[in-house]
Amino acid sequence: MSVRGRRTAAFGLVFALLAACGGNAKPESTVTLNWYVGPDRIDAQALATSCNTADYRIVVQELPRDVDDRHQTLVRRLVAKDTSIDLLSLDSAFTAEFAEAQFLAPVPEDLIPIYSKDIVPAALQAATYEEALVVAPWWFDPQLLWYRGNIAERAGLDTTKAVTWDALIAGAQRLGVTVQFDDQDGSGLSEWVNALIAGSDGELIAGTGRNAKVGLDSDAGRSAAGVVKFYNEAKVGPGPSRSALEAFAAPNGGFLLAPSSVISDPAVAGVAADMGWAPYPMTGTTSVSPLAGVGLSVPLYAPHTDLSYKAISCLTAPSVMRAIMSSAGHSSSRITTYDDPALGTTFPMAQVAKAAVTSGRAVPTTPYWNLVRRAIDDSWLPLAGVNDETPKSSQRMAAASLRGDLP
Repeated sequence: MSVRGRRTAAFGLVFALLAACGGNAKPESTVTLNWYVGPDRIDAQALATSCNTADYRIVVQELPRDVDDRHQTLVRRLVAKDTSIDLLSLDSAFTAEFAEAQFLAPVPEDLIPIYSKDIVPAALQAATYEEALVVAPWWFDPQLLWYRGNIAERAGLDTTKAVTWDALIAGAQRLGVTVQFDDQDGSGLSEWVNALIAGSDGELIAGTGRNAKVGLDSDAGRSAAGVVKFYNEAKVGPGPSRSALEAFAAPNGGFLLAPSSVISDPAVAGVAADMGWAPYPMTGTTSVSPLAGVGLSVPLYAPHTDLSYKAISCLTAPSVMRAIMSSAGHSSSRITTYDDPALGTTFPMAQVAKAAVTSGRAVPTTPYWNLVRRAIDDSWLPLAGVNDETPKSSQRMAAASLRGDLP
C-alpha cells in the first residue's frame, strides 16, 4: 500500500480513538467555541469533534487562504475587539506582531510548562515573544525535497543526504524535468530567501525592533541571489507557485520543494505512491529547511478564555499530534513524537523531518515581518530580475519597512 493509502486507512482509526477525549454534550448547557483555522491540510472538523466535551462544542470557521487576506482579516477583527473568535490557529509568522499588538490573551501560568515541554527549539522560539510564551506550539512543518520515482537517481543525486542547489537544478535541467515550489498562500518566496541566507550562515533579520539589523546585503544574501538567478536561467520552473503541485504531478514533473504535509494533498494523489523524499537542498555545508507552522492562541477579548484553553490542551495533546502526523502529514512541534514506532507506516519520513525541523529556520521573530515579507516580494520578483544588485536594493527596502518609512 502507498504512503497515502496507509495514512488514509489510518485516518478513521486515529480520530475514532481520539473521540474518547470528547463527551456527549447537552445543547442547553454547552458553550460554542468558534475556532478559526487557516489553510491547513488537517481535518479540523474531525479534530474539533474529538475534543468536544459537555462544557463546550468547537465550531470550525475558515480563514482566507492567501496570506495577505488572512492577515488583514484577523487584524481588522482583532483591532475591533471582536468577541466571536474563541480559538485561533495563528501562523508562526504572525505571532510576534499579534503579541506586540496585545491581541492575544496571556497563556495561563500553569499551562506554560505543559505547552513548552518537549517542543522543538525553533517552534518554541516562534511561539515566544519577549521571553514569554504567547501561543501553544502545535504543528511546525519543515520543507523537504520531494521527487518522483527514480528521477533523483537519474539526475545523479544521492538522496540519502542533502544535495546542493547547483546539483539539483543542473540535474533537473539535464533531464528536462521541473523543480517546483509549493506556495499555497503567497509566503513562499520570503521563506525561500530566508532559508537560503540561513544556509550560508547569514541572518535575514537580527533583532525584533525598528532598528533590527537586516542581513540581505551580505555574502549570504548574494549567495541566495545566485541560487535564484541560476534557477531562473535554467528554466526548470516558475519559482514559488500556487499551481506547483499540479505541475509536479504533470508528465514533466520531477522535483518539489514542499512541507511534509504535501503528501496528503489531493493534488498529488495520482503520484503519491511514487514520491520519495530527501533533506532540503544546501547553499552552504548543511541543510537548512524553511520552517513554518501554526500555534493555537486565544484572542484577548474571547469570552470563554478558560474553556478555550481547555480545548487547546486537548488539541495539543501528544495523541492528537500523532494523529495529525498520521492523517495529514503535518510535522509535530513535539520532538519525541517523531520516534514513535507507530508512525513508521503512516509518517515514514519521520527521521528526515525530525532532522529538518531541528536544523531548519523559521522566518525572523519580529512584529514587522509582514512588512519585510512584502519588501522581499517587491524586490525579488519577478525572478528574472534577480541579479547581483538585488540583495543591496532589497536591503534598502526591507530596512525602510522596518523603520516604518512610507513607500
